[in-house]
Amino acid sequence: MKHHTIPSSAGLLLVGLGFCASVVPLRAAQAAPPASCAVITHGATHDSAQGVTFENVTIRTPDGGNGLNAGKVTFTGASGEAGHDQSDAASLLLFSAITGQHTAACSAWLEQQGQTAAKALKAGGTYTIGWNSLALTKGATRITASSAHFKVEGSTSAHTSAATLALAGLTYHEISSEALLPSSAEAAFSLPASELPALMAAIGGKSATAPSVHVTISSFDAARDTVHLKGNGTATLTGNVAATSASGHLEVSNLSALIDKARTAKQMKLAAGLVLARLVSHSQNDANVWNATWEGGVLTVNGFPLPLK
Repeated sequence: MKHHTIPSSAGLLLVGLGFCASVVPLRAAQAAPPASCAVITHGATHDSAQGVTFENVTIRTPDGGNGLNAGKVTFTGASGEAGHDQSDAASLLLFSAITGQHTAACSAWLEQQGQTAAKALKAGGTYTIGWNSLALTKGATRITASSAHFKVEGSTSAHTSAATLALAGLTYHEISSEALLPSSAEAAFSLPASELPALMAAIGGKSATAPSVHVTISSFDAARDTVHLKGNGTATLTGNVAATSASGHLEVSNLSALIDKARTAKQMKLAAGLVLARLVSHSQNDANVWNATWEGGVLTVNGFPLPLK
């Protein structure tokens, strides 16, 4: 049986940050994305003065082969049709960021939404969106989450907006080395609102340019069983994990268990790299710590590149 590969924990971190930087709820100028981009449907709809709650949201690519399903999506920050459109755009970007599904027909629509989102954030807008019972599929690959939550707070004085993203109950199907991927992850960071439109176009679609969004990561935490990955630093996001770069502080609790997981998954290069990385690490509060960089799809710790592939 063929197994599909998604990024390692470090790669998944950057995918997740790419999503964070892009999935700002949008005040759309168009009522829906073009049918050549995606088809979005909802079950019951519950409107309020603060936002909207949808039951049974689905997103499908035009060929019907890939998509997102959520048992419930709750959005606050805008009401009526604006809230509906913003919620749909956020779900589309979540799907694109995590699965790597990019459709050229989405680019112009998403960039347009990003321009409006940047304006709203600069005016001090605050938006939240939550997904429950989430499933994302791309071919035979399937990723599920019990919940996902995103919040972004704009500012009338600062050039950056503060955001948080949390994913819980993550499970994987038809993905190699599943045991090395986190079951939960959360991040807190800030980013310039003015840099959003081009990145949104790149993540959801196929942008001809390579946009750069400069993110300051105040905290990141990913966990699976007894293994915890924590970090902070800076990242330059482009909409493409392989072209994304980051640097900062990285620490792993229970590194021995992670090495065992890599060996069990027959990821011998990764296991060997982690063993060598442990030799050049520093000990702090029962964790192994490094100064780390991610560039060109390579994670380097204390100057030593880890063989993640």
